[in-house]
Amino acid sequence: MRSRARALLAVAVFAVLVVTLWPGHLVPPENVNLVPFAGIVDEAVNVRAPIGVLNNAGNVLLFVPLGFLAAFATRRRAAIVPVLAGFSAAIETAQYFVGRSADVDDVLLNTLGSALGVAVAVAAAVRSRAKQRA
Repeated sequence: MRSRARALLAVAVFAVLVVTLWPGHLVPPENVNLVPFAGIVDEAVNVRAPIGVLNNAGNVLLFVPLGFLAAFATRRRAAIVPVLAGFSAAIETAQYFVGRSADVDDVLLNTLGSALGVAVAVAAAVRSRAKQRA
């Protein structure tokens, strides 16, 4: 099970890298947001632009599979969220150099997605153990 989870995690990491590091057209300094929650709030309250809500949700959902698969791929569950937060920060830093938006809010949302993925995996494991005992 662990080796299958690791293989799927590698595929998921590759997919995230392809999606997030595809070159864009933005140039510094227009491609940087270093104010936490600024973009999240702007996109959440702008009811005329549902793309903002999709962007926020997409940043969360993008990292849910990584957290979920990592929980099955390793025994060090406490390290998963910090490691994936660092991975997200590295992606955002790289995005600055490939003409994409580098946004601290994306790191926050990706980290939330990682934590949700781990929580779902832990809940599934607990449920499975309880089922086996019954």
